[in-house]
Amino acid sequence: MNTNSYKQYLISCRENIKKNKNIDLSFTETDDIVYDVFRNINRIKKIASDIKTKFINNIADNLVIFDKNFSENGGNVCWCIDYNDFIRKILDLLKKNNVKNINVFNSDFIEELGLKTALKDDNVIIDNDIKENIIFTPNLGIINTGSLFLEFTSSIDMEQVISSKLKIFVIPINNFVFKPEDVEIFSYLYSIYKYKKIYPYLTSLYTPNPIDKQENTHVFIIDNGRSNILANKEIRSALNCIDCGACKRVCPVFRTIGKEPYDNIFYGPYANVVLPYLENVENYKHLCFSCTGCGNCSKICPVNIPISELIIKNKNYFFEKGIMDVSDIRLAKSLGKNLRNRKSMNQNKLLKNLRIKLLVNNSKLISDKFIFSKYTFNQQYQLTHTSNDN
Repeated sequence: MNTNSYKQYLISCRENIKKNKNIDLSFTETDDIVYDVFRNINRIKKIASDIKTKFINNIADNLVIFDKNFSENGGNVCWCIDYNDFIRKILDLLKKNNVKNINVFNSDFIEELGLKTALKDDNVIIDNDIKENIIFTPNLGIINTGSLFLEFTSSIDMEQVISSKLKIFVIPINNFVFKPEDVEIFSYLYSIYKYKKIYPYLTSLYTPNPIDKQENTHVFIIDNGRSNILANKEIRSALNCIDCGACKRVCPVFRTIGKEPYDNIFYGPYANVVLPYLENVENYKHLCFSCTGCGNCSKICPVNIPISELIIKNKNYFFEKGIMDVSDIRLAKSLGKNLRNRKSMNQNKLLKNLRIKLLVNNSKLISDKFIFSKYTFNQQYQLTHTSNDN
């Protein structure tokens, strides 16, 4: 693409390819654990996918129900459009409660929101030993009970969160299920596909207590660009993601280039789908063109997100909407027209390579990828079988 971000992306790719010569893309270890736990993993994946899809397709009404139930339990719900809206509201809450020190538990979502930097800029001290005030990211919200499913790395963390007087939970709009029974499927899938373990962590179902007046509980439900994905029905299923990261492990491109080229909290095959919507199209539209189409990401996904298909849909969407640079659109159309033309592809090697080089304006970066052999596939097939017959 004719963008500075893509040029930098290519440079980073080259650097990482030199570092990573041998990569393991096998599914074996995960598959062995999966089949020890579930008799029919395909059925479990479908159930999980159906639960998430049902929630996403009626997300607004479902979140309103959660808000009602959580509030009736004695909690407070705050809705946030993006990270700026969230930062403003959470700083106001801390000032209102005269909080100068707080324990912030690390998570990818906390990092996505830039919370720690914002707290430091506002002179709020982050202290991991503080027990009175905490900020935590639940794995799931439970709609019908107004509860939160929490995962902990240690019993000390669990004690700090559960016993704290001021509890602040932050959760993206898509991380919800309907009832407590749904949690079991997702907790097992998350553990197996993220950690390659059956159930290695401490968990708790937390529900605010309206009787305990000492408790001060808040949950921030944050969009932060996810409604942009929701608005595009072609890729809406990406919101089913449970953040297990399994697709990264089996992606040949990501395992070769690493996360540096993304320069974002999101990276890997899933990022190729969602970053243009979560961030901005101009700086991230090129990501979908780094996919080889191997389909490994779709095969391993525990909630049946067709990631490789969504990447293709992104490509089509960007071209149809004229989002790509004009030169890129012209190039793609010209290449497609010529590569589909049997007459032009049956020409000799010299003419074919010359035609491609002219189409890409003598761009060495692109034209070096299109080096044709002397014969077409059909001609090679005929030559091979003719020689065998003789």
